[in-house]
Amino acid sequence: MAGSKSVKHLIRDTVYYGLFSSGLLGLVLKKMAADRREHPCIILTYHRFVDNRSMYLSKGPAMHHEIREFEKELMYLKQHYHIVSIDEAVSRIKRGLGFSRPSVVLTFDDGYLDNYTLAYPVLKRYGMPAAIYLTTGLIGTSERTWPDQIELALLETRQDRFNHPDLFDGKPMAISSKTEKEKVCLDVGQALKALPDEQRRHIVKELVDSLGVNGSTERAPRVMLNWEEVREMAQDGITFGSHSFTHPILSRMPVEKAKEEIFKSKKILEEHLGVEVKHFAFPNGGKNDFSEELREYCQEIGFESIASLIPGTNTGVTGDVFSLKRIGTMSPIWLMAGNLARLSAKGNGG
Repeated sequence: MAGSKSVKHLIRDTVYYGLFSSGLLGLVLKKMAADRREHPCIILTYHRFVDNRSMYLSKGPAMHHEIREFEKELMYLKQHYHIVSIDEAVSRIKRGLGFSRPSVVLTFDDGYLDNYTLAYPVLKRYGMPAAIYLTTGLIGTSERTWPDQIELALLETRQDRFNHPDLFDGKPMAISSKTEKEKVCLDVGQALKALPDEQRRHIVKELVDSLGVNGSTERAPRVMLNWEEVREMAQDGITFGSHSFTHPILSRMPVEKAKEEIFKSKKILEEHLGVEVKHFAFPNGGKNDFSEELREYCQEIGFESIASLIPGTNTGVTGDVFSLKRIGTMSPIWLMAGNLARLSAKGNGG
C-alpha cells in the first residue's frame, strides 16, 4: 500500500512539475476560467512563516512556511486567481452568488509574530487581503500554544532521550538530533490531540519539566503578536477572527468550558479592535474537533462564519459558511499550483 502511494505521488509530482514549468498549467486555468460560469473558492491556511534566522522544528509547509516561497506563491496567485477577502467570500457563499472566477482566500491561524514581521510586508507589497485567526489569550504575552511549548522544550533540552508513562507505553524516545526531535515533536503532538484537555495540559507540563528546560522556556523570545501589531494590521485591511482563547481542542473539554473559550476570545478581540468579530476557526480543525452544539453556539453569539481544516473547496451552491473547508499550503510552488488547479477543476466543494 505504501509503495503504491509513493508511485502515485511520484506520478502526480511529475505531472504537476511538467505542467507548471512548461506554462501549460496557466493555459489550463485560463481555459477553465473562460469555459465555466461557476468556480470554487479555495481557502488556504498558513501558520508560521520562517526564514534562515528562524529557530523551529519543521512540521512541513502548512505549519512552517518559507517566506521566500510565500512571495512566489502570491505572484502566481495574483496572475491566475481572484484573491478575495474572507468577508467577500462569506458574503457570496451566504447569498448563493458563487464565484465567477477561480478564487482564493488567504488565512493564517494562531497569531504568530512572524505573520507581522515576515508575511505582512509581502501582503502589502502585492496588495493582498488576508485573515488571521487569533488565539487571543496568547496575544501580547510571552506564552505559546501547547504544541509550541513542546517544540521549544525539545529545541532547548540537552537530554538525548525522554519518556513519559502516558505516551507510547513509556518507551524511551531518542532526541539527540534535530531529525529525531522533529519526529518526536510530531508524534507527541498527535498523541496528545486525542486526550481530554485536562490530561493533555498535565502531560505537557510534566514533559517540559522532565526535559529540564522550564526556566529557559519562560525566558524565550516572544513568538506571538502583540495588540499594537494586531491593530496596525487591522487598520491596513487585514481581517481578524477568533481561534479560541488558549487553543485547546474544543471537543476534548466540557462543553461549557469550550463555550467560554469561544466567547472570551471573541469578546477580548472586539474590545481591542473596537469592531465586531465575525469569523471563527476552531483549533486543529478536524471533523472530530468540534460539535454541532458549539457550531450553534457560535451562531448564537454572532459569528457569521466557522472555518475548519477539513480539506475541500467552497461554492455558492453547496457551500456552508458555518462549515467552511480549508486546505493546508504545500511547497514548492509547482506542487501548490498543481493542487490548486486540481481543486479548481473539481469545484464541487469536495
